[in-house]
Amino acid sequence: MTTRTRSSEGCWTCRLRRKKCDETRPVCEGCSTLGIDCLYSEEKPQWMDGGDWQKARGEWVKQEIKRVAAQRREKRYIKDLEAGVGGIGLDMGRVEVGVITTGTLQLLSGVSIGGGDGGDTVGGVTILPDGEKGSGMGVETDNIPTGATSTDTTAIATPCSSSSPSPSNIPPRHQQIDSADPDGEDHTGIPASERDAHRTMFYLDYVFPFLFPFYRPTLLDFGRGWLLVLLQRNQALFHVAQTMAGYFYGIILSSEDNKDDVPELCKSHNFDAIQREQELGLQWLRRAIQGVVDKGVEGHLKEASEVVACIVQLLTSEVAVGNGGNWRVHLDAAAQLWGETWRFHGMGKVGLGGEEGEREVVCFMMLLLQLGTNPKSFTPMGQPWGTGQATLRFFSAQLLFLDVVGSTALGEGPRLQRWHGHLLDTIGREELERIVGVKVKEKEMDLPHLKLVEFIGLENWVVVAVGQVAALDGYKKERKRMGALSVTELVERARVIQRRIQDGLAGLGEPEVKHACPSSGPVPKDHPLLHFTAQGMISPQSMHSTAVHTRIWAQATLTYLQVVISGWQPASQEIHHSVTETLNLMLYCVPAPACLRVLVWPFTVTGCLAAPEQEQIFRDMVAAMGCLRNFGTIKEGLAIMEHVWANRAQIEQNADQWDIAACLSCLGQPSLLI
Repeated sequence: MTTRTRSSEGCWTCRLRRKKCDETRPVCEGCSTLGIDCLYSEEKPQWMDGGDWQKARGEWVKQEIKRVAAQRREKRYIKDLEAGVGGIGLDMGRVEVGVITTGTLQLLSGVSIGGGDGGDTVGGVTILPDGEKGSGMGVETDNIPTGATSTDTTAIATPCSSSSPSPSNIPPRHQQIDSADPDGEDHTGIPASERDAHRTMFYLDYVFPFLFPFYRPTLLDFGRGWLLVLLQRNQALFHVAQTMAGYFYGIILSSEDNKDDVPELCKSHNFDAIQREQELGLQWLRRAIQGVVDKGVEGHLKEASEVVACIVQLLTSEVAVGNGGNWRVHLDAAAQLWGETWRFHGMGKVGLGGEEGEREVVCFMMLLLQLGTNPKSFTPMGQPWGTGQATLRFFSAQLLFLDVVGSTALGEGPRLQRWHGHLLDTIGREELERIVGVKVKEKEMDLPHLKLVEFIGLENWVVVAVGQVAALDGYKKERKRMGALSVTELVERARVIQRRIQDGLAGLGEPEVKHACPSSGPVPKDHPLLHFTAQGMISPQSMHSTAVHTRIWAQATLTYLQVVISGWQPASQEIHHSVTETLNLMLYCVPAPACLRVLVWPFTVTGCLAAPEQEQIFRDMVAAMGCLRNFGTIKEGLAIMEHVWANRAQIEQNADQWDIAACLSCLGQPSLLI
């Protein structure tokens, strides 16, 4: 037998991993495939010592391989998302939005309402008279499609009908990245079912309230029970939640207070679990999206709305951990699919009378009725929403908010702005009851359909106003490109928005001064678990009020509007006054530095226009957040401000080309500051 001598020309990375190297230079095929560093050198690396350094380097390479593999999976998911949802066509060009018919009000009240042929306008909402062909059919329960009531679980890939999906829907074993049996025990001996339950409750008790601190469902709505039901029956959302629970738990395990108490084996297994859950979550989501593309949205309202929920939740989670680079792809996909649910399930016809015939309008009530526990049946005020209804309402609110904030970075109107009038900018329940003369007793009849203050702590009017300013910014840029900008018209449009914001601020009353938000002194050393507990600084009990939250956003929106009107002029009296006003609100009306994590957009917009002597205040406010500055986008917001401050002279020389959208894109890509 002849003895083959192993080559000594291979890269040091392959030698460390004890793998055969093809010796391709400058990067061998093995390292290139795995996406890891490939090192060739005549001298042996210092870490190749045959001891602790070599062992540590080997562990680092293993973790790097897993990290790169996770990135590849995410890129594959993004590619599938772009190709998959792109196959769903959306044509809402001829749809009228924000219309309430007389027939709708008759259905609400059970009484007849008079009206001429021209219709009336109440609270900014057009009330159309019934045509000769009958009242608004878009709200009559007999005309609601019955597709959403189907229990056929094979119609779409997402396991939405049961907590135990059929075997055909479970990813094949070879596609699960963890070689250990996911149904068995982990290194602690805890069965998989108990482990999943622990992580689920960790997500519900700590992570979800941390991500959405203003969402506080009432006892009559059974709290967040709908979310637990949704996690039990939707595998994609379940695994996204498991991933987030593992991530937040890992932050706690890696904290300074725990580094000596938690074994490395525990940290390693938690990291492996995060990787496995992320892979499974993306697999389920890809299958769900493909199922919607293959089967279509028509007849599958519940499945389509849950796919939207999955995409929005994944986007929110990635932004929360500082990985929001693909937010535009997620947002576009969710918005397009959300629009399709309206097209097939939320459309009604209203009679215009005479020769005009009928016109299609959107009707959120139709969607809610189809997703109810008893489809086509109304939900009394004292009863909780069904899981499908609660899912649609919560994630629709989040999607509309994300769309508005994203539009400010893109310098264009919100993609979903056409729905603002119907869902957000309508008369309230009191005004509706005054019109119809009876008390509204069904939840589906309540107006406005979505009260964003219940979900994100902001009154509807301020979110609508931010979207209107973004749209005005896009209008200004487009008219300038065409050489047809009328300053008079621009100012007139801006005055309408400004008046609405000022009226909204007047309705909030005087802000309550808490105390000065710490903006100086050493960075606090605090345990991250403190911020997740009921006694923590980010708990609902310690958050600022929704009135203060709305006021801060509204004041920053006025600053934003001034920039659109007059251009980049930080030293102007109007802008400087608005900046100072917003800064004082954050300093004296916010109870704790941790609250800044839900004020990133107004914080950043204000900081970019701050005077040089105010810069350190913003830095100190972020530093005072302690470990919480590592979550969300607050560090990204500060980085944007630092970039603007460092380039003041250059920006002033090109002020006509600089605006808020330019600020929010100065780090290389548009930032979603939520």
